[in-house]
Amino acid sequence: MRRIDHQARNRRKASLGFTDDAGSWYALDNAAIIMPAVSGPVETSLFRLSATLTEIVRLPVLQAALDRVVARFPYFAVELRRGFFWHYLVPHPEAIRVEADSVSPCQGFDMHRRGTVLFRVRTRDRTIACEFSHVIADGTGGMRFLKNLLVEYFRILDPGDRRLDRETIGPDIDFFDLDARPDPEETEDAYNKYYPGKYPFPPQAPAAFHLRSERLARGSHRVMMGLIDLGPALAKSKEYRVSLTEFLAAVYLEAMQSIWSGTSGSFRRPQLSIEIPVNMRSFFETKTNRNFSLFVHAWLDLRLGPRTLAEIAAKVHHQLGQEIDAQGMKRHITRNVRGGRSLSIRAIPLAFKAPLMRSLYAHFGTNMISGLISNLGAVRMPAAIEDRIDRFDFVGTPSTTILTGATVLSWKGKLHCAFGSLAVSRDLERRFFSRLQALGIPVLVECNFKED
Repeated sequence: MRRIDHQARNRRKASLGFTDDAGSWYALDNAAIIMPAVSGPVETSLFRLSATLTEIVRLPVLQAALDRVVARFPYFAVELRRGFFWHYLVPHPEAIRVEADSVSPCQGFDMHRRGTVLFRVRTRDRTIACEFSHVIADGTGGMRFLKNLLVEYFRILDPGDRRLDRETIGPDIDFFDLDARPDPEETEDAYNKYYPGKYPFPPQAPAAFHLRSERLARGSHRVMMGLIDLGPALAKSKEYRVSLTEFLAAVYLEAMQSIWSGTSGSFRRPQLSIEIPVNMRSFFETKTNRNFSLFVHAWLDLRLGPRTLAEIAAKVHHQLGQEIDAQGMKRHITRNVRGGRSLSIRAIPLAFKAPLMRSLYAHFGTNMISGLISNLGAVRMPAAIEDRIDRFDFVGTPSTTILTGATVLSWKGKLHCAFGSLAVSRDLERRFFSRLQALGIPVLVECNFKED
């Protein structure tokens, strides 16, 4: 009986959509509640997903497609409001207009300004880009939105092409019937749904080394993109007996290790730690398009001396293998959810809760990591439009602490690895891509900023 009560309580806590005398509103999911407290004009909480087509984007068609898709994803078309105890979300009352793109992604955004919708669609030349606040979605939810936007764009562009009908595409969790009502489970807080109760927390990691560099001018966010041949990268991963993500994490850690070796001073902490997001949908069934990712760490204790790439890859493989399973990830869910369920925490007014959340975010988050690499995996689209999309790209949320982080996805035999940075220094990116090339993996490097 206690098990049934526990599951029923979890389901109640997981529901985020409400209606009262003032109208519809949404609660924030467990990962989102900290975002308003730690986000600002530079660390905006935005991440970016984009598609570059083989032809110039037609703005009226894109706007018509956006209107249709927003109606199917109403829980993304929201603004942030400040309550007495917590922030909450309300529907944005106006149509969302396509914006002109800019050189620096994920900047020029203030979620606290009244009237700011928590995502935006931008275009320039052949590119369609969506930038989402982590308050409303993670990479999976954001990619589902972009995929449906692209399908609808081409459907409107070529109304006679029946290959893009929902029935033709077939059953796929990523492609929605735009005429159907949203499933309430699409907005559920899956962290609360799968809260296991009395589980131990994961061990607390020590403070980690951070890159030292002057910051770029405010409003600037550099993206250095490496277009990598997927075949050789997979072959090299197999040679090291690790997954692709583990291999890239090892190369990242090796680059950080070499940077650490050339630094000095009190900030030269001997712990290197790279954060790797894990899509929890791989372990727990949910339809949510909200956040449902958690983070694991691969790390090096540099007091033990430098390691070769092969040694680092082996350590990353075993460290992640110890953490990434359903039982291990429940420990991370427990740590995230338990505080939000505590009556003593819930009773603190938001004005006092926000500084506490910033402190916790630093203590359990940014202080423990030297860098980040997030792999969304392979992007798949209906065959009817595959040849009309040249590439997909993914840029992560800018961070004023780690300064530089990496994001990865693959499309048509290419690995697209983007380093988003607020740092003047390009040392990490250069070491990373140079190492891949030295290993015999072809890399074409692009940058949104010209070389100084």
